[in-house]
Amino acid sequence: MNKKLKTILAAGLLTVGIAAQACTLGAWDDNASSTALAGGPGEPAGPTNFARYSGLCAMKTAGATPSVLNNGAGGATSGPAGEANMIARFYFKADGNTGTIFTTYEEDAATTPVYTVAFDGTNVTVTPNGGGSATSTAVGGTNWHSVEISWANNGDPINVWVDSDATTAAADASTTSAAGATLINAGILGGMSGITFDAYESRRTTAVGRLVVGDATGDSTVNIIDAISIVNEINGSISVGTPDCTEDGAVNIIDAICVVNIINAAP
Repeated sequence: MNKKLKTILAAGLLTVGIAAQACTLGAWDDNASSTALAGGPGEPAGPTNFARYSGLCAMKTAGATPSVLNNGAGGATSGPAGEANMIARFYFKADGNTGTIFTTYEEDAATTPVYTVAFDGTNVTVTPNGGGSATSTAVGGTNWHSVEISWANNGDPINVWVDSDATTAAADASTTSAAGATLINAGILGGMSGITFDAYESRRTTAVGRLVVGDATGDSTVNIIDAISIVNEINGSISVGTPDCTEDGAVNIIDAICVVNIINAAP
């Protein structure tokens, strides 16, 4: 066994304990219905004990109408009215499910989306309505996938980053949005039962970007302490950052090895 990994295992065993948490859907509408579940690895065994990408909690769609709306400040039923621009980033894990995963509307009563994001098991597809054509980006496997989408209401391209960092990389795909559209309900996750979402963030300007892979402590760097934090999670103490270094939905010793490999590959 790698000497560095042996040291990590020994150090990790020194700190064992269950992190107290309370997973809720306070930032999302419909949290009192069966359309979504809040949970994470620290929850008791059952329907709320599922994978998360970052932090302590994640959200899984469930029930006959599996969608939840990001309710904005103060628990409002929609986001700010008349948004001209929106940049949104989220992670999803489909686990074999396919369908629409992200939808935006001009108003609460609207039935035609401004644009949608769908997953068919192989491709992430963005479809603008009222102008423009669909565009797809291929992904693979059942791992966590990140989606970042930059939208403007004046017919500019909708730029999409799938499993890539919008702060450093060119868009993976782009399509044209409809001129004149505005967003109110910006951020409806769901559309298919059983998908897990995490790390949703939206802005009016500036790219959001991906979280740092293997940053188990959440300090935006990857070092030996992250590997120790992962070992601690294996032993029962939940990491607050992004410990799933392999992004496969499980935190295990392979993730500690993944972090060691990142450290060794650093210049």
